[in-house]
Amino acid sequence: MSKLDRYRREVLESVEPVSAERLGVPAASGRYLAEGARARLDAPAFSCSAMDGYAVRAEGLAEGAELRVVESLYAGDRPGRALGPGEAARIFTGAPLPSGADAVVREEAAEREGERVRLSRAPRRGEHVRQAGEDVRAGSEALPAGVRLGPRQLALLAAVGVSEVAVRRSVKVALVSTGDELVRGLTPNSNGAALRGLVEELGAGCEPSVVGDDLEAVRQAIANGLASADAVLTTGGVSVGERDHVPLALERLAATVRVHGVPMKPGKPFLFARAGEKPVLALPGSPSACLVAFEVFVRPALLRMAGASRVERPRVLLPLAERAEGRAGRARFLWAALTPDGRVRPLGRDAAQVKGPAQADALVYLPEGRGDLEAGEAVETWILGA
Repeated sequence: MSKLDRYRREVLESVEPVSAERLGVPAASGRYLAEGARARLDAPAFSCSAMDGYAVRAEGLAEGAELRVVESLYAGDRPGRALGPGEAARIFTGAPLPSGADAVVREEAAEREGERVRLSRAPRRGEHVRQAGEDVRAGSEALPAGVRLGPRQLALLAAVGVSEVAVRRSVKVALVSTGDELVRGLTPNSNGAALRGLVEELGAGCEPSVVGDDLEAVRQAIANGLASADAVLTTGGVSVGERDHVPLALERLAATVRVHGVPMKPGKPFLFARAGEKPVLALPGSPSACLVAFEVFVRPALLRMAGASRVERPRVLLPLAERAEGRAGRARFLWAALTPDGRVRPLGRDAAQVKGPAQADALVYLPEGRGDLEAGEAVETWILGA
């Protein structure tokens, strides 16, 4: 395990999921399941046709067989009678299979003449039929704990009759942006805008505030955040300069600093502390460094608090589209773009850049000890937005 991995584990193992509550399914949208959701109904609820065509009894039917059409069935209909030998039912996609039928002949393989239909091929038992419960059985787990409920998941729950679920409540994050330059309007608060969006993207609530480079103001802002939120996220003022007040403010709040300074570039000044049972995650002020540290440490921690089963970005090995220069030493992260031919192209290295992160759809992770990299070398690539 690398040094950076050890720090990441330290942060993750120091946070726990927030409490759970039961909500009706529509109101639970965007939340993470606290326990598995069990199906109350089969899906599909009954055996039905997967095609427009003719429902038949497959046994003994050969190519050229002629059958009498006894009824027509549409989605929402109830079969009027059982299907006997030598009989067929005109059926449409989603309609229930009549009793006695065990196959559907698609209409392209049948020729209708009045009340009779001729089959151009022999049907097979079960062909073009969706059996009751073949997707999900009543009583089985429809979705496991840790899944976030989005539109597709809500559709599944509706299909299997689940009306209420146990979910984690929304995590509340107090976001404190520090710096006289922000208070005076000399520098746009781009970090605050990005972090609020990233926090809310995870389904968490965000309470933003801005304070100047004053120790008591920083201390009070963090204290207010600890009183109102589940976690405090700060940006700026976390290094070792005269106006970097976050570490001393935490000391005055009797917080325990667990991590301060991590072996990566950009984002080295990252700090993690515990104030009672609540985490404080402090990010550097340089835009790229702030956003890299968020991806490496804060995003996984907030997802764990929200109850997510998957807290990491999807990762793949991709070849570099061009040479990437750099010194061996600390782990490095490069904002990057995915190319149409399946490669990854770095988008600059400066810790203060804002354009690179805005254009990136991936983050390249280079473990400690890797220096210059040639085009074509495989690199670990974290896929953003997934």
